[in-house]
Amino acid sequence: MLYNPGMKPSKAAFVAFLLVACPLLLQAQSSKFGPPEAMLRDAKHKEPKSGVQIGPGNTIAIQSGVGTPTAINVLSFGKNGALLAAGKDFGRVVVWDIASKKLLCALNTGQGIVHAVAISPDGQTLATAGEGDSFKLKLWRLPDGKLIKTFDSSTGFIHSLAFGPTGEWVVFAENFGPTRVLDLATGKVLLELKETPFPVLSTDGSVLMTANKAEFTIWKTSDWSKLRSLPRSPAYAVPLAVDPETDRFVYSYAGAFSLAKLSTGELLPGNQPSPLPKYNLSAGGFAAIDTNAPNLMFGHSDGTLWMWDIKTGKTCTSEVLYSESGVLSPDGTLLAGAKDNSILAQGQSPDGVLLWDTRRLVQNCRFANDVAPTKPSTLH
Repeated sequence: MLYNPGMKPSKAAFVAFLLVACPLLLQAQSSKFGPPEAMLRDAKHKEPKSGVQIGPGNTIAIQSGVGTPTAINVLSFGKNGALLAAGKDFGRVVVWDIASKKLLCALNTGQGIVHAVAISPDGQTLATAGEGDSFKLKLWRLPDGKLIKTFDSSTGFIHSLAFGPTGEWVVFAENFGPTRVLDLATGKVLLELKETPFPVLSTDGSVLMTANKAEFTIWKTSDWSKLRSLPRSPAYAVPLAVDPETDRFVYSYAGAFSLAKLSTGELLPGNQPSPLPKYNLSAGGFAAIDTNAPNLMFGHSDGTLWMWDIKTGKTCTSEVLYSESGVLSPDGTLLAGAKDNSILAQGQSPDGVLLWDTRRLVQNCRFANDVAPTKPSTLH
């Protein structure tokens, strides 16, 4: 999935929010996911000094824009979930091989707080972008991590990024700026949409949904023709996932999640008696429809991963992960969430990326009788 919000405040503001909100969340929600199948760790390396420090009397000193070494801002799977990339603070990006659960490579991108990462469909190219280095978009060769090419951005840091289905182009959105589709071979801009900050690419890459002030627009990526436009109702709804195969898309409004028909924009019925953690645009998050189990939705909001059975209304959540990043693999078999305990929960557990097999998650959350099982996981 493509979406990774751009209009986010400073990391200091997010940290301050978590310090207040997370203890309350821990009391209000029990951990129902059960233990993950694996945790992926970064390699040992010299870490820069954190911009968040605890002082005398548990006072907190925050340096705006400095970041924290263990923070993971964004996660992105490669095709079929074979590789997973994580964008961190201080320009660090790491890539893991999922089958072996080993670190494939680690890069010093020089891009400051990294907000966007993506892996090409053939697994041979990594794209990264962040707040530093004049907001450049960079392409790196995998697995050796050598820089291939650099593209300039213009209006602000890139906050969302995804490769097309053949890896020939990328779609990205700039903070408070346009959404662009860039041909990687020629550098030519294939599509530019001003004041359109929320692009969402379907899992198969066949359609792109965008949102401006007035409407949602669906684009056919094979020739960039406009398929249709739908009223953006409610006015400030944020699109999060689109699935042309099941004719549905997901959006968030006022912290809640809604499911609508892609062809008409009609709101679809969805039972949600157990409220999901609220979505906060400034704190980040995602939502994804599992194409192998159409009644299942996965997501991450309010620092928590969750699973929702749309048909029955059952929900299941993880513990609070003190993180703003999570992702579902394209084939729906793996759910990943970053765990960062560097300052907010010192000594509780190591930081890294937790992985859940969604088949087992369905069984552990007692969804097995309500939804079709997903494909076998590659996590063995």
